[in-house]
Amino acid sequence: MKFEVVETGGEWIVRRDGVEVARYGEQLEALGDVADRLRDDHAADSSYSLAMRYQARG
Repeated sequence: MKFEVVETGGEWIVRRDGVEVARYGEQLEALGDVADRLRDDHAADSSYSLAMRYQARG
């Protein structure tokens, strides 16, 4: 399972396997959501990854 937390337009978007599952106004809320989803997944043989992408500053 692959999770991404992407900053865009002042929002933090949580994606699971490329599909948007939630949006938050704060980074910690988005990361907390991912932590909850991982905690709720009881498949012991699953592998996970987490990527963070930040909006370009300029």
